[in-house]
Amino acid sequence: MRDVTVVEVGQTLGSSSRTRDRLADGAARLAALVPGAERVRVAVEETLAGTARRTREALEAARGRLVVTVGGDCGVELEPIAAAARRHGDRLAVVWFDAHGDLNTPATSPSGAFHGMVLRTLLGEGPAGLVPSPALKPSQVALAGVRALDPDEAEYVGRAGMGDEAALPADAAVYVHVDLDVLDEACFRSVGFPTPGGLRPEELLDHVAALAERHEVVGLGITEYEPARPQDEELLARLVPELVRLCAASGPLQIERRAARAWPAEVAETRGGWLLRHTRGADRRRCNSALPPLRGAAVEEAEAFYRERGREASVQVTPANHQRALDGELADRGYRAHTPVAVLVAPTAEVISRAVPRLPVETVADRGTWAEIFTRLDGRAGTREIVSRIATPAAFLAAEGGTGTGLVVADSGWAGVFCMATEPGHRRRGVATAILGQGARWAALQGAERMYLQVEARNEAAIALYSRLGFTFSHDYHYRSRP
Repeated sequence: MRDVTVVEVGQTLGSSSRTRDRLADGAARLAALVPGAERVRVAVEETLAGTARRTREALEAARGRLVVTVGGDCGVELEPIAAAARRHGDRLAVVWFDAHGDLNTPATSPSGAFHGMVLRTLLGEGPAGLVPSPALKPSQVALAGVRALDPDEAEYVGRAGMGDEAALPADAAVYVHVDLDVLDEACFRSVGFPTPGGLRPEELLDHVAALAERHEVVGLGITEYEPARPQDEELLARLVPELVRLCAASGPLQIERRAARAWPAEVAETRGGWLLRHTRGADRRRCNSALPPLRGAAVEEAEAFYRERGREASVQVTPANHQRALDGELADRGYRAHTPVAVLVAPTAEVISRAVPRLPVETVADRGTWAEIFTRLDGRAGTREIVSRIATPAAFLAAEGGTGTGLVVADSGWAGVFCMATEPGHRRRGVATAILGQGARWAALQGAERMYLQVEARNEAAIALYSRLGFTFSHDYHYRSRP
């Protein structure tokens, strides 16, 4: 997967398992199960602190991609989660899929093994030299599948008041930790401590899919694999790529969810995980297409919605590289592919620093004139009604003399750019650059640290301009339609 870096840490020192020597081989096998990803192998040191330092160095080199850390024992999660906490602050939520809480301290641990203390260490109580700064708060942690707590761990959980994954804030950035002993021992036994009463693989995938549908997943860890049975390896060959796909697709999907809110359809309905959009009199696919779920997309749900409205069914296949199964199913059902789109993203501060304006840009305060100004440049049906439904906070920008426009809509840390248009006679004169610069400055005032925009994949001139202003590729999508 081109947007994923696998960091392999074959650490065994933190484990108390009698068969812990298998963990290094398990880490290598897990890494090999992620197709097409960049792969970094961390050299394991003789101390936990030494391996943590090397892991930190590997993480710093993988910025901008989803990092999947594979172990090794659960102690390998120390640095990836600490790095996520430094980056996302209080927005970070850690969902801990594990049979065990890993919430002991050096004073309470029955075994003295670090893999049973790593989460408590991340929460600020652990062996000297391993406690990160900042530490997590208990409110940032959700336990999932935990069923074997030591007495001191159970007391801590009750006192700290940890919640579950369903209660995470809407804007949470989620790190998903998976200790494979979260799986029920009846279906998976290649771990040091197989435990009854766990999740079945499909249940684990359903949990992670639900998280990825609601939140941006900013990291994934998979640990504690001790290869022992061929059937367990076969199970992982199906499970691991799907876990990675769901987590890697979450960021692009959250951008698309924001874009759907920013450019609102007349009717937006959720059925079977689909976001189904319909707008009378508009010829824009964005507000007349179905946005699919990441898992279990029943095409019949979307077809029924559009059939009820006398309109051809149209699906926005996004993110394209994570929806290949759906794309193939639609092709088999006679849907034709068209309108490929690239989605670009940029740090707001980067756009501000690069988009030096060369002409005046005004923020149009009268919302009633937004559609009129843009329609004059765009000329497509239904624009007026769509623009009239756009919610605040939003800023409509117009270059001097109405030679160009842009719309910026802020939403939970992101700002989407829409309605970019320039009069043909004024292109290549810095109109778009000036508008984007002003839009970025407005976005920064709204607390939006990142920006996104959508551009037709064949529009090489626009993509080159946006690249000069700091935008890079996030994902792509296309539509499939059938009468």
